[in-house]
Amino acid sequence: MVRKTVALEKELLDELNLFAKKDQRDFSSALRYALKVGLAAIENPELTIGEIKDIFEAAVDRQAGRVSELNLDQI
Repeated sequence: MVRKTVALEKELLDELNLFAKKDQRDFSSALRYALKVGLAAIENPELTIGEIKDIFEAAVDRQAGRVSELNLDQI
C-alpha cells in the first residue's frame, strides 16, 4: 500500500468521517471505498451508485465462494 498526503476541504472531511462511522469503517477504508465507487461511477455513467455497490458486493460474495455463475442450461 502506498501512503500519500491529500488536502481536503473540511466539509468533505466531515462527510467522509460520518460515512466511515455509518458504514462501520475506519477513515482510510471509507475513503478507499468511496473513491472506488466514485471512479466506477465516472467510468460507467449509465449505472446508478446502487447498482455499482451491488456489483462490488456480488464480486466479494463470489470471491468468498458464497455464489457461483448461473448456468442457463440447468434452468
